[in-house]
Amino acid sequence: MTGPQPDGTETPRVDRRVRLVTAASQLFSERAYDEVTTTEIARRAGVAYGLIAHHFTNKRGLYLATIRAAGEALRTLQETPPEGETPAERLRDAISRHITYMDRHAAGFLTLIRGGNGSDPEVRAIIEDLRWQGALRILDALGAEHPIHPVLRASMRGWVGYLDELIVDHIQHHDVPQEHLVRLATSALTATLRTARAINPDVGIAPATVDRLEDTSAGTPGPKTKRQAREGTP
Repeated sequence: MTGPQPDGTETPRVDRRVRLVTAASQLFSERAYDEVTTTEIARRAGVAYGLIAHHFTNKRGLYLATIRAAGEALRTLQETPPEGETPAERLRDAISRHITYMDRHAAGFLTLIRGGNGSDPEVRAIIEDLRWQGALRILDALGAEHPIHPVLRASMRGWVGYLDELIVDHIQHHDVPQEHLVRLATSALTATLRTARAINPDVGIAPATVDRLEDTSAGTPGPKTKRQAREGTP
Protein backbone atom coordinates (compact mmCIF):
# COMPACT_ATOMS: atom_id res chain seq x y z
CA MET A 1 0.00 0.00 0.00
CA THR A 2 1.29 3.44 -0.89
CA GLY A 3 0.28 6.99 -0.20
CA PRO A 4 0.49 10.24 -2.21
CA GLN A 5 3.30 12.67 -1.48
CA PRO A 6 3.49 16.43 -2.18
CA ASP A 7 5.46 15.80 -5.37
CA GLY A 8 2.90 13.32 -6.66
CA THR A 9 5.01 10.23 -6.00
CA GLU A 10 4.01 7.30 -3.82
CA THR A 11 5.67 6.35 -0.53
CA PRO A 12 6.37 2.60 -0.33
CA ARG A 13 4.97 0.78 2.70
CA VAL A 14 8.46 -0.16 3.92
CA ASP A 15 9.45 3.51 4.05
CA ARG A 16 6.56 4.33 6.33
CA ARG A 17 7.37 1.37 8.56
CA VAL A 18 10.97 2.59 8.85
CA ARG A 19 9.75 6.09 9.58
CA LEU A 20 7.60 4.77 12.41
CA VAL A 21 10.50 2.81 13.91
CA THR A 22 12.78 5.85 13.62
CA ALA A 23 10.25 8.20 15.20
CA ALA A 24 9.47 5.73 17.98
CA SER A 25 13.16 5.23 18.67
CA GLN A 26 13.65 8.97 19.05
CA LEU A 27 10.68 9.39 21.38
CA PHE A 28 11.48 6.35 23.52
CA SER A 29 15.01 7.69 23.95
CA GLU A 30 13.65 11.04 25.15
CA ARG A 31 10.99 9.84 27.60
CA ALA A 32 9.88 6.77 29.50
CA TYR A 33 7.87 4.14 27.64
CA ASP A 34 4.62 4.95 29.46
CA GLU A 35 4.95 8.66 28.65
CA VAL A 36 5.10 8.14 24.87
CA THR A 37 1.81 7.85 22.99
CA THR A 38 1.18 6.20 19.65
CA THR A 39 -0.49 9.40 18.48
CA GLU A 40 2.69 11.43 18.82
CA ILE A 41 4.75 8.64 17.27
CA ALA A 42 2.55 8.72 14.18
CA ARG A 43 2.65 12.52 14.15
CA ARG A 44 6.45 12.63 14.31
CA ALA A 45 6.74 9.95 11.62
CA GLY A 46 4.32 11.89 9.43
CA VAL A 47 2.09 8.89 8.77
CA ALA A 48 -1.48 7.85 9.49
CA TYR A 49 -2.14 6.68 13.05
CA GLY A 50 -3.68 3.42 11.82
CA LEU A 51 -0.38 2.29 10.31
CA ILE A 52 0.95 1.49 13.78
CA ALA A 53 -1.71 -1.17 14.26
CA HIS A 54 -1.25 -2.32 10.67
CA HIS A 55 2.51 -2.87 10.97
CA PHE A 56 3.04 -3.54 14.68
CA THR A 57 -0.38 -4.35 16.26
CA ASN A 58 0.17 -1.95 19.18
CA LYS A 59 2.69 0.24 21.01
CA ARG A 60 4.45 -2.76 22.53
CA GLY A 61 4.93 -4.28 19.09
CA LEU A 62 6.41 -1.01 17.82
CA TYR A 63 8.67 -0.75 20.86
CA LEU A 64 9.95 -4.29 20.30
CA ALA A 65 10.63 -3.36 16.67
CA THR A 66 12.78 -0.41 17.78
CA ILE A 67 14.71 -2.63 20.20
CA ARG A 68 15.28 -5.30 17.55
CA ALA A 69 16.34 -2.74 14.93
CA ALA A 70 18.89 -1.20 17.28
CA GLY A 71 20.08 -4.65 18.31
CA GLU A 72 20.59 -5.87 14.75
CA ALA A 73 22.55 -2.76 13.87
CA LEU A 74 24.77 -3.29 16.90
CA ARG A 75 25.32 -6.97 16.07
CA THR A 76 26.44 -6.00 12.58
CA LEU A 77 28.96 -3.58 14.09
CA GLN A 78 30.21 -6.19 16.55
CA GLU A 79 30.73 -8.75 13.79
CA THR A 80 33.11 -6.46 11.90
CA PRO A 81 36.68 -7.53 12.80
CA PRO A 82 38.61 -4.73 14.54
CA GLU A 83 41.84 -3.45 13.06
CA GLY A 84 45.24 -3.48 14.73
CA GLU A 85 48.40 -5.54 14.93
CA THR A 86 48.19 -6.36 18.64
CA PRO A 87 45.35 -7.40 20.97
CA ALA A 88 45.62 -3.98 22.63
CA GLU A 89 45.25 -2.12 19.34
CA ARG A 90 42.33 -4.30 18.27
CA LEU A 91 40.55 -3.73 21.57
CA ARG A 92 41.15 0.00 21.31
CA ASP A 93 39.80 0.06 17.75
CA ALA A 94 36.72 -1.99 18.67
CA ILE A 95 35.82 0.28 21.58
CA SER A 96 36.50 3.47 19.61
CA ARG A 97 34.33 2.25 16.75
CA HIS A 98 31.61 1.24 19.21
CA ILE A 99 31.57 4.70 20.81
CA THR A 100 31.56 6.44 17.42
CA TYR A 101 28.65 4.35 16.19
CA MET A 102 26.59 4.89 19.34
CA ASP A 103 27.19 8.62 19.21
CA ARG A 104 26.02 8.75 15.59
CA HIS A 105 22.94 6.64 16.38
CA ALA A 106 22.19 8.08 19.80
CA ALA A 107 18.41 7.65 19.71
CA GLY A 108 18.59 3.95 18.92
CA PHE A 109 21.33 3.38 21.49
CA LEU A 110 19.51 5.20 24.28
CA THR A 111 16.30 3.34 23.51
CA LEU A 112 18.17 0.06 23.65
CA ILE A 113 20.24 0.78 26.72
CA ARG A 114 17.48 2.31 28.81
CA GLY A 115 15.02 -0.45 28.01
CA GLY A 116 12.11 1.81 28.91
CA ASN A 117 9.63 -1.06 29.15
CA GLY A 118 11.90 -3.01 31.47
CA SER A 119 9.02 -4.99 32.96
CA ASP A 120 8.47 -6.70 29.61
CA PRO A 121 10.27 -10.09 29.67
CA GLU A 122 10.78 -10.10 25.90
CA VAL A 123 12.41 -6.67 26.01
CA ARG A 124 14.66 -7.74 28.87
CA ALA A 125 15.64 -10.92 27.03
CA ILE A 126 16.62 -9.02 23.86
CA ILE A 127 18.71 -6.47 25.75
CA GLU A 128 20.37 -9.02 28.03
CA ASP A 129 21.28 -11.28 25.10
CA LEU A 130 22.72 -8.38 23.13
CA ARG A 131 24.85 -7.19 26.05
CA TRP A 132 26.15 -10.65 26.80
CA GLN A 133 26.95 -11.43 23.17
CA GLY A 134 29.04 -8.27 23.02
CA ALA A 135 30.93 -9.29 26.16
CA LEU A 136 31.33 -12.82 24.84
CA ARG A 137 32.94 -11.57 21.62
CA ILE A 138 35.60 -9.82 23.67
CA LEU A 139 36.17 -12.88 25.85
CA ASP A 140 36.45 -15.12 22.81
CA ALA A 141 38.95 -12.72 21.24
CA LEU A 142 40.98 -12.96 24.45
CA GLY A 143 40.89 -16.75 24.39
CA ALA A 144 38.74 -17.22 27.49
CA GLU A 145 37.91 -20.81 28.34
CA HIS A 146 34.38 -22.15 27.91
CA PRO A 147 32.10 -22.48 29.71
CA ILE A 148 32.72 -18.96 30.98
CA HIS A 149 33.57 -18.97 34.68
CA PRO A 150 30.87 -17.33 36.86
CA VAL A 151 33.35 -14.78 38.26
CA LEU A 152 34.39 -13.78 34.74
CA ARG A 153 30.77 -13.65 33.59
CA ALA A 154 29.79 -11.35 36.46
CA SER A 155 32.87 -9.19 35.91
CA MET A 156 32.17 -8.72 32.21
CA ARG A 157 28.52 -7.90 32.79
CA GLY A 158 29.65 -5.17 35.18
CA TRP A 159 32.14 -3.81 32.64
CA VAL A 160 29.52 -3.73 29.87
CA GLY A 161 27.29 -1.67 32.16
CA TYR A 162 30.21 0.69 32.80
CA LEU A 163 30.82 1.10 29.06
CA ASP A 164 27.14 1.76 28.41
CA GLU A 165 27.00 4.52 31.02
CA LEU A 166 30.27 6.00 29.73
CA ILE A 167 28.66 6.36 26.31
CA VAL A 168 25.42 7.76 27.74
CA ASP A 169 27.45 10.47 29.47
CA HIS A 170 29.30 11.17 26.22
CA ILE A 171 26.05 11.52 24.27
CA GLN A 172 24.61 13.89 26.87
CA HIS A 173 27.66 16.12 27.37
CA HIS A 174 30.32 15.69 24.66
CA ASP A 175 32.92 17.29 26.90
CA VAL A 176 35.40 14.40 27.21
CA PRO A 177 37.58 13.60 24.16
CA GLN A 178 36.82 10.21 22.65
CA GLU A 179 40.41 9.05 23.05
CA HIS A 180 40.02 9.57 26.81
CA LEU A 181 36.80 7.55 26.80
CA VAL A 182 38.61 4.73 25.04
CA ARG A 183 41.38 4.80 27.65
CA LEU A 184 38.84 4.80 30.47
CA ALA A 185 37.07 1.79 28.98
CA THR A 186 40.24 -0.20 28.28
CA SER A 187 41.68 0.63 31.71
CA ALA A 188 38.45 -0.51 33.34
CA LEU A 189 38.47 -3.75 31.35
CA THR A 190 42.09 -4.48 32.24
CA ALA A 191 41.39 -3.82 35.92
CA THR A 192 38.25 -5.94 35.76
CA LEU A 193 40.10 -8.92 34.29
CA ARG A 194 42.97 -8.58 36.77
CA THR A 195 40.55 -8.47 39.68
CA ALA A 196 38.67 -11.50 38.38
CA ARG A 197 41.96 -13.43 38.26
CA ALA A 198 42.89 -12.24 41.75
CA ILE A 199 39.59 -13.58 43.08
CA ASN A 200 40.00 -16.88 41.27
CA PRO A 201 43.22 -17.71 39.36
CA ASP A 202 41.29 -20.43 37.51
CA VAL A 203 38.87 -17.93 36.04
CA GLY A 204 39.79 -19.09 32.54
CA ILE A 205 41.85 -16.24 31.11
CA ALA A 206 45.65 -16.19 31.05
CA PRO A 207 47.57 -13.43 32.87
CA ALA A 208 49.70 -12.88 29.75
CA THR A 209 46.52 -12.09 27.85
CA VAL A 210 45.65 -9.32 30.29
CA ASP A 211 49.23 -8.04 30.14
CA ARG A 212 48.95 -7.64 26.36
CA LEU A 213 46.06 -5.23 26.86
CA GLU A 214 48.10 -2.99 29.14
CA ASP A 215 49.52 -0.59 26.56
CA THR A 216 46.08 0.86 25.83
CA SER A 217 45.28 1.51 29.46
CA ALA A 218 48.55 2.95 30.74
CA GLY A 219 50.64 5.64 29.12
CA THR A 220 50.05 7.29 25.78
CA PRO A 221 47.54 5.91 23.29
CA GLY A 222 48.86 3.51 20.69
CA PRO A 223 49.17 4.29 16.98
CA LYS A 224 46.06 4.88 14.93
CA THR A 225 44.64 1.97 13.00
CA LYS A 226 44.05 2.28 9.26
CA ARG A 227 40.33 2.82 9.90
CA GLN A 228 41.01 5.62 12.40
CA ALA A 229 43.40 7.29 9.97
CA ARG A 230 40.77 7.15 7.21
CA GLU A 231 37.99 8.56 9.38
CA GLY A 232 40.14 11.02 11.29
CA THR A 233 39.00 9.61 14.66
CA PRO A 234 41.25 9.39 17.75
